[in-house]
Amino acid sequence: MTTDEKKLREYLNKVMTDLRRTQRRLRSVEERDHEPVAVVGMACRYPGDADSPEGLWRLVDGGGDAISGFPADRGWDLDGLRLTDPEGRELAPEGGFVTGAAAFDAQLFGISPREALAMDPQQRLVLECAYEAFERAGIDPSSLDGTDTGVFVGASYTGYGADVEQIPDGLEGYTMTGSANSVVSGRVAYTFGLEGPAVTIDTACSSSLVALHWAVQSLRSGETGLALAGGAMVMPSPMEFVEFSRQQILAADARCKAFAEAADGTGFSEGAGLVLLERLSDARRNGHRVLAVIRGSAVNQDGASNGLTAPNGPAQRRVIEAALANARLTPADVDAVEAHGTGTTLGDPIEAQALIAVYGKDRPADHPLWLGSVKSNIGHTQAAAGVAGVIKMVEALRHRSLPRTLHVDAPTPQVDWSAGTVRLLTEARPWDTPGGRPRRAAVSAFGISGTNAHLVLEEAPEDAGTPDTAGPDEGTPSSARPTGLVGGAVPWPLSGRTATALHAQAARLTSYLDDHPGTSPLDVGASLALSRGALDHRAVLLATDAETTHTALTALGEGVPTADAVTGAVLPGAPRVVFVFPGQGSQWLGMGAGLWESSPVFRERLAECDAALSALVDWSVTDVVRGLPSAASLDDVVVVQASLWAVMVSLAAVWRSVGVEPGAVIGHSQGEIAAAVVAGGLSVEDGARVVVLRAQAIAESLSGNGGMVSVAVSADRVRELIARWGERISIASINGPTSTVVSGEPEALDELTAACEAEGIRARRIAVDYASHSAQVESIRDQVVEALKNIEPGPAQVPFYSTVTGAVIDTSGLDATYWVTNLRQEVRFDATVRELLTDGFGYFVECSPHPVLTVGMQETFEDHTDAQAAVALGTLRRDEGGPERFLTSLAEGYVRGLPVDWTALFAGTGADHRLDLPTYAFQRQRYWLESGPGGSGDPAGLGLADAGHPLLGAAVEVAGGDQLLLTGRLSLHAHPWLADHVVQGTPVLAGAAFAELALHAGERAGAEVVESLTVEAPLVVPEAGGVQLQLSVGAPGEDGARELAVHARPETSEEAAPWVRHATARLVPGGADDDASGPLERLAQWPPSGAQPVSVANFHQRMADAGQGYGPAFHGLRAVWRHGRETYAEVALPEDQERRAAGYGLHPALLDAALQPARLEERAGVLWTDWSGLSLRAVGATELRVHVRPADDGAVTVTLGDASGRPVGTVAAVAARAVAPEELRRAADGVRDALYRVEWSPVPAPGQTADWVVLGADPVGVADVLEEAGAYPQTYEDLDALAEAVDAGLPLPELTVVSHGGPVPPDDGALARHALDAVTDLLAVVQRWLADERFAGGRLLVVTRDAVAAGPGGGAGDLAHSAAWGLVRSAMAAHPGRFGLLDLDGDDGSLAVLPDAVPAVVASGEPEMALRAGVVLVPRIRPASPAPAAAPAAWDPDGTVLITGGTGALGRVLARHLVKQHGVRHLLLLSRRGRAADGVEGLERELSSLGASVSVEACDAADREALARVLASVPADRPLTAVLHAAGTLADRPLEALTPQDVEHVFTPKVTAALNLHELTRDSDLAAFELFSSASGVLGSLAQPNYAAANAFLDALAAHRRAAGLAGRSLAWGLWAGTSDMAGGADTARFARAGILPLSPDEGTALFDAASGTDDALLVPVLLDTAALRSRAAEGTLSGMLRGLVKAAPGKRAAAASGAASQEPDWAARLAGLTRDEQTHRLVELTRAHVASVLGHGTPEAIEPDRPFKEIGFDSLTALELRNRLGAATGLTLPATLVFDHPTLNATAALLLDLLAPESATAAPPALAELDRLEEALAAVPDGDTATRARVRERLQALLAGWSGAARPADDGDEELDDATDSELFALLDDELDTP
Repeated sequence: MTTDEKKLREYLNKVMTDLRRTQRRLRSVEERDHEPVAVVGMACRYPGDADSPEGLWRLVDGGGDAISGFPADRGWDLDGLRLTDPEGRELAPEGGFVTGAAAFDAQLFGISPREALAMDPQQRLVLECAYEAFERAGIDPSSLDGTDTGVFVGASYTGYGADVEQIPDGLEGYTMTGSANSVVSGRVAYTFGLEGPAVTIDTACSSSLVALHWAVQSLRSGETGLALAGGAMVMPSPMEFVEFSRQQILAADARCKAFAEAADGTGFSEGAGLVLLERLSDARRNGHRVLAVIRGSAVNQDGASNGLTAPNGPAQRRVIEAALANARLTPADVDAVEAHGTGTTLGDPIEAQALIAVYGKDRPADHPLWLGSVKSNIGHTQAAAGVAGVIKMVEALRHRSLPRTLHVDAPTPQVDWSAGTVRLLTEARPWDTPGGRPRRAAVSAFGISGTNAHLVLEEAPEDAGTPDTAGPDEGTPSSARPTGLVGGAVPWPLSGRTATALHAQAARLTSYLDDHPGTSPLDVGASLALSRGALDHRAVLLATDAETTHTALTALGEGVPTADAVTGAVLPGAPRVVFVFPGQGSQWLGMGAGLWESSPVFRERLAECDAALSALVDWSVTDVVRGLPSAASLDDVVVVQASLWAVMVSLAAVWRSVGVEPGAVIGHSQGEIAAAVVAGGLSVEDGARVVVLRAQAIAESLSGNGGMVSVAVSADRVRELIARWGERISIASINGPTSTVVSGEPEALDELTAACEAEGIRARRIAVDYASHSAQVESIRDQVVEALKNIEPGPAQVPFYSTVTGAVIDTSGLDATYWVTNLRQEVRFDATVRELLTDGFGYFVECSPHPVLTVGMQETFEDHTDAQAAVALGTLRRDEGGPERFLTSLAEGYVRGLPVDWTALFAGTGADHRLDLPTYAFQRQRYWLESGPGGSGDPAGLGLADAGHPLLGAAVEVAGGDQLLLTGRLSLHAHPWLADHVVQGTPVLAGAAFAELALHAGERAGAEVVESLTVEAPLVVPEAGGVQLQLSVGAPGEDGARELAVHARPETSEEAAPWVRHATARLVPGGADDDASGPLERLAQWPPSGAQPVSVANFHQRMADAGQGYGPAFHGLRAVWRHGRETYAEVALPEDQERRAAGYGLHPALLDAALQPARLEERAGVLWTDWSGLSLRAVGATELRVHVRPADDGAVTVTLGDASGRPVGTVAAVAARAVAPEELRRAADGVRDALYRVEWSPVPAPGQTADWVVLGADPVGVADVLEEAGAYPQTYEDLDALAEAVDAGLPLPELTVVSHGGPVPPDDGALARHALDAVTDLLAVVQRWLADERFAGGRLLVVTRDAVAAGPGGGAGDLAHSAAWGLVRSAMAAHPGRFGLLDLDGDDGSLAVLPDAVPAVVASGEPEMALRAGVVLVPRIRPASPAPAAAPAAWDPDGTVLITGGTGALGRVLARHLVKQHGVRHLLLLSRRGRAADGVEGLERELSSLGASVSVEACDAADREALARVLASVPADRPLTAVLHAAGTLADRPLEALTPQDVEHVFTPKVTAALNLHELTRDSDLAAFELFSSASGVLGSLAQPNYAAANAFLDALAAHRRAAGLAGRSLAWGLWAGTSDMAGGADTARFARAGILPLSPDEGTALFDAASGTDDALLVPVLLDTAALRSRAAEGTLSGMLRGLVKAAPGKRAAAASGAASQEPDWAARLAGLTRDEQTHRLVELTRAHVASVLGHGTPEAIEPDRPFKEIGFDSLTALELRNRLGAATGLTLPATLVFDHPTLNATAALLLDLLAPESATAAPPALAELDRLEEALAAVPDGDTATRARVRERLQALLAGWSGAARPADDGDEELDDATDSELFALLDDELDTP
């Protein structure tokens, strides 16, 4: 081959090589551009409480509908908001809303409350979702600081805060960043320190999917290593709904009906979702769990299409094709598409046709493209919509299931579905693929701006990192050297930004472990340590056995101290670590055996020390440390010092192996040798020489000639004590402020010890026989210097703080001379520790087998006031030398902030199983900018002046006279705090508000003093709408005084209401201040000397019981003192009112709080109406000191000062008057608001499993339904059989079913008896359930079929079993959490969802539910809206009206009303006594005089034959046209004491009579069939469960008649005032506490008329006290039926009143850390407050702690009420016989103490503490001192004998109670309490 040929070949080879290299690079680039991107984490917040990806999946998989009414916590004017389209069609005011969107955990992210308030809620949601997404990916959020992680968020500007007229003070600097759209992503990057791109994308509805596309591109290009992507939308105002309703875009029912024939528009909603993305190769390498992968994506634009907002089909096809190309897939490779699918009639057909064109062509019929939309479940979440679809489909891939799309009646006919193989997911279906290829789905999103996005997902590959595996780059436990410390005990670190968050985190982990039994403790520990952040408040549990760990974790979750958990807070200032090495004294036999067995690090370092020592001694230090029998004795000083040195050096190595690196070392005496070795100043060999050779010199020359004594006083005091012994005793070391050691001659030390004992100074002899650090050491100086002359000290790698010099020294000087000086000179340990503190050290880790310096160091820390916080930590302890003790010490440091390398700690443990543990427990508070009052704009535009007051809008000076007119509008929307002042159940403007208005009017008119003010009529603030207000100020008189009148009228859409004058006042110019120096001096001295504190515990609850409701804004009373008849108090505005104080002269809520001390002993609803001499000296106060003095005629004089005692204002006299309920109702038209209906509303029912047990014959067939669904219940014959199973080890099931149903009697005549038998049988089961403590933790679910009318027009087919609902509702009222009610229909869909839906709904706190057509319904009482007048046809003047109970008080009221108001002319009055009843003749005369004919018959309507005869006697010319069944009787008893006879006594006149009337009048043409029922049947009753059952039957009967086409209505009345024998005996106070107020006869008849104007079969006429309901809601005792009536503001809380025992519900946490006496006192106050409230006492002080309950008025019902109140307040389950078993206030409080803070959980009693000291003293007695030991032994034996003899057997006097039934117990209880 020629040269040219060779060159050509070489050239061609080079070209080919370059070509191949280029091809490889091109392939690499191409592969990179198409590399799958892994989804490694997800987080979301969507409607329907879908606050996690799992929650969203449960919602869609269960077919849940998350659309609900508009939120009540955002300040929207819900009453005035009406949505209509241009054609006038009314649209449902509903949407999809994120629960608690107004709340945020600002503290977690280091955001101030002010900035949080100014932040767009979208920013907040994204921050919280980002945190969760990181955690769900197994990444500590703090570890990403400084990384190139990117943030891509889709969001739109929403105008948060734009409708706020005036931004609150202090927010000005935050509003720009708070509302800027760019900051949605930027704040995430800033908060977590992320340095990749941070981009906010706004392409409207496609924003979040575009964000994902950009994130994928960023990852593939290498721009980022991780990327957060998603979107958020929160609607701060209803603007979107209003605007789009005008454009005919909204669906009438707010539901998205994607691709359905019924589609009529979209339904807007909100939410947030984020996914964490990573290149698949990186995810595999890093061991991150891969949930799914993104194969490809694309984005494009419609361009110049047929309209800016109109969808473009060709553009949609193009973006789909581009995404498939990017994914390198064909259309057939995709199984399903999560469509944009908004439900619009324009957009859906276009989208469907585009999908058919791309995906539907050439597709086999057996493999169609499945089409669905999550919008059918949660609505259109706009900027968060695309990522919602992604999260849904990722979960679908993981579950291999395709959920159904809701609301599809039929596919839209506007699409030719035959053009391709595309099918709607109208039913859920399993997800299978042809040939087993990977499952794939695509997601579409199209923006209104024309930007389209499409993304293709694929299930996670088989070889991807599993949820459990971590890779090497994570620094996983398997990739590092094992420490051997984790094994028998596993550390579980938890943390929270606050202590409350920490406890909540523990509670969440407890729930997780309960749901995942058998979880590996090792995996839990590693997952907590390696994938969660370390925040400020920390805890570490050492998991050993499952039971102990669960108990400890539960206690931590409840905030209860436990020995098995270490807790603490991080030290401020990031202090450094110092290793501390003590001298002699910490040694013990076997002190390193445990670590030698377990820790390779300890073992290897000890072996190194042993090797160095073996050249100097003839024994093995390893044998000594392990405590082997052949080991050298620790009695030898050489063995002790050498062994301690080796152990301390080895322990330091263990600390370092887990990431605890010292920033300095310090040694005490011989401890400096170990410190020098650890610091690197001495080699191990030289360290061994120093310790051995020096100790040998001590043993040879010093032993036996001296000793040492520890004296517990300061060094200066010790110098005084030892002065008389001269050089015989000297100070050896100063260890702390009161810890000094002396050394010297033995005899002199004995004399010193005796002298200290005589002076009461604790002095203890140390177990050594030589005198270190004394002049005796001089005798061995030359010997030691010579022995150590060859050591070679060098510079240290760690600073060495010398206790010889008290400062840092160069360790090169640690020569032989230094080590003699170290032994001779006083140890300056205290001074050196102070130097370390000054230099910024805070973690003092004592590396020793037992801590001997920690106490002294802690004293120094406390004494060194200029230093930062510090903590002293031990390592091992005597007899605790294994890894568990080391881990405990490590935990004690970690919880205070000590850095720990958890990866190293878990190395080699096999803990590679990463768990999906609960994410952070956010501690959210409400932050929401609300529009201010008024909203009328600038009054200047109307020719008016600004009134300058929050309650007023405009001011105008009247022309032609020196008069002033101020106007305003009051409403609960503009001023929500006004709802917090309630009298007799009605929001009323406080008297203090009138006073404030008068002060403001006077100031504007130049008459600053309110000489007099009279509130003439209460001003009711309506729940809806507003009140117009006018303040007219007259012209001044000669003396300058002006008259003021306050008028108001309600707003109405009808004819203008008349103005009503509510107050008048006389205003005078201000003059010289009255002499108030005396009172003001008293306010400066605080609290005044001699004043005694007064409890205000439960004050507001007591006032609510009396009819005076104080909501959170009026909870300003903090503390009260009394001095004679005078009262002093501290009051302050709650936090959410403070910022409003500046707008007022004196905020009315603060002024009202200042008057509350005058009412501590009163029990009535009043209004402060008569004022005189009111003036202010300072304005805008937020807290006050108050002095209240009695004046004439019940008035009080009030002096007000600020927090420093300076004057604020005075009231010369103010008096209150009681307000009658009728007076308020007239003003508020209260009757209109007292008529309610029971509505059954659908609730989301995400799937949840439960353990089921079915009892008895199961006539409803629940067991069969459960078995068909795969739930497989256990069945037992009865509760006795279940109890036996529980005894045998069966865990108590979550739900125990009683199937209450059966065949209907063949004839109506047997129905009453059948119903009675059914309810008495059920009563026996209920009583048995309550009587057996084995069932105390379970829930009994009573299941009926068609026994209640649930839903519009529903009947009650099974009347025989309907009474169960009243009985069980009463059981639920008495025993919350123990019972449930479920009614079924016959629909297959209902049976299908029962197994999963019912447990979920019960778990959500809903005890009652019905299943109708597969939907879960729950009952709520809602206001009814009657027509203005009753239907006239109901009262035919020519017909006869029959009234049962017609001669009773209620019957007479009805008879008079029908004759007078409705022209009824023929009455037939029935009663058992007939004309023999009292007053019948007078009634006949009265009614006859009004033109009515009256027939009175003695007939028991329960007697069918007698009733038939009476009905047959009705003349044909005046036929029966109406029946009013008002008869009834009572037999009140608590549920446990109820007998079948009690039930029958009530059933006969109610149920039997009603059925007779029903059957005998069935063929009559009745216009009205009115059943007078009771609210007890709807709400349950503590005292009347039998009455509740009977009335529930009447309610069902009315529905049954309606369904049959007959007239029928049941009126479930509340309490009538004095209109019947039944009402006359009612305990109105108890009703008031329950929130039910009495109705007057006029109010009752007005409600009767109003009811006739409705079409409901069941109405509830009851006057409710909303304040009492709010109180019950706060206590957790409000019936679920009533929850819809209480609008609690989320996140608002009242400032706690000092001493108010009921303000903090977490009582276990409250008691933690208190002494036993303090705990007892707190619980006595809590119990006393509730006892006083239940019994109606004015103040708790009226209750004597040791007086038996039976002597102060308790009966069985008040006993039950007290039990429920205390149970709700403490969270405990208390026995029904609480008052009997613990019959005094003190006894009850003692029970609570035992349950909340068991003795074992509290600090050791003084006796045990003294025993600890005794043990220490005994240890100091020398073995050879036989005389002393004999004397001590005799004393101890005598003491023990006396102690044992003092014990007495327990009183067995109550054995008779052990076998008593509940009925017997209640009877005995009433016997004991002397109640009938």
